[in-house]
Amino acid sequence: MSSYKNYLITTALLLSLTGCTNIEPKVPTNKSSINNGYFIKQDIKHFNLENEYIMYALEYESQQKYRSSREIYLKLFENTNNHEYLVSYLNLSFLLKDYKNVKKYASLNMIENIKEEEIILKLYTLSLLKLNEKDETIKYAKKLVNKFYHKSNHSLLASIYLDLKEYKKSLVEFEKAYKIDKSVKTLQTITSIQYYYTNEKEKSKKTMLSYIEKNSYPFNLSLQLLSFYEKDKEKDKITPLLEMMYDTYKKDNNQLMLTKTQDLLIRYLANEDKEKAILFLEKNNIESTILLELYKNTEQLNKANLLLDKLYKKTNNLEYLGQQAIIEFEMAKNKQMVLSNVISKFDKVLKKISNPIYENYLAYILIDYNLDVKRGLSLVKKALILEPNNLAFIDTLAWGFYKNKDCKSAYIQMKKVVDSAGLDDEEIKLHWEKIKECTK
Repeated sequence: MSSYKNYLITTALLLSLTGCTNIEPKVPTNKSSINNGYFIKQDIKHFNLENEYIMYALEYESQQKYRSSREIYLKLFENTNNHEYLVSYLNLSFLLKDYKNVKKYASLNMIENIKEEEIILKLYTLSLLKLNEKDETIKYAKKLVNKFYHKSNHSLLASIYLDLKEYKKSLVEFEKAYKIDKSVKTLQTITSIQYYYTNEKEKSKKTMLSYIEKNSYPFNLSLQLLSFYEKDKEKDKITPLLEMMYDTYKKDNNQLMLTKTQDLLIRYLANEDKEKAILFLEKNNIESTILLELYKNTEQLNKANLLLDKLYKKTNNLEYLGQQAIIEFEMAKNKQMVLSNVISKFDKVLKKISNPIYENYLAYILIDYNLDVKRGLSLVKKALILEPNNLAFIDTLAWGFYKNKDCKSAYIQMKKVVDSAGLDDEEIKLHWEKIKECTK
């Protein structure tokens, strides 16, 4: 057969089978054999227009005109008796969800021991499944696994049993499929059925753990085991497993899996044990925004400041410079000594970007230290445009009015803060007392 004919048949076959089920059936090749038997040859009839018909079929298929394409395949089959064309017709019919025609033409042309028997039988079985003819589906799926030794055939029968909620039978067939090719995806399905449906949770987890320890921690299977630990509240097993995955991927230089595992491990540790998360990040020289937040949350401001300096120099991201200005001011025992440097940083940031937090912070410094009350009021008013209900911003505005001797406006704004937040905060209490005195 011409090379383009082979291409046509193989492409159509793959197209249908990869879309029709979730079990990745394997396409039979010339190396396939019938259990205890051999393929028989068929008499192929000569057809003068065969090549032209094939070209039309290919063209229609490339344009996704599958109905027109499949009709040509059917004509090719009828004129040549070549079952490869029938397979193409059945594939496209399945793709079009025309399961009744798949059933009809597959059953009419089911010939024992020809090369195409397996794929025709498989498409016939799948069409029965789609038509909800469950007894017949099982009957022909069993015939498929008994006659053709392929993992995909056992997986098909297993999936049918799974759909019928016959979990133990499904498990048996998936285990047979696994013995054939040792696929990690099949093992993942087996352990999932054990965990959710056959009351074998511990066996499921032990099987997965044993496999991943011997096979460099396949990511999806490891992830499934982690999810089972999480469901069973076995938190003491989660971190060690994530650490083993991380170390293995790092050793194997598997960057994609390393990055994914790193993110999982850091986020899990950050929620469960912040200090351990910090140690892990520091040990592995991971200078990230997560480490920065952990430093802030654990009040390690010196480390946060140093990290912000590194991140800013590395990225030139002004957000880091703004955060550094805030931390530098908060850390300083003598605020007067750092005022110039802090203001310089804020000025550099706000010259390029608009950020209400930085605008308010600089505004408060300018107002509270009587450096430039007018500019401070202008900055906080700008911040309030974006966040009009922010009590910290309103407090800054009130304090600016007070410093500007506008006691009435200061009282109106400060009362909003006190009515909403109360007087538990010492700074709010101080501002309220000063502003009340101002209005007398």
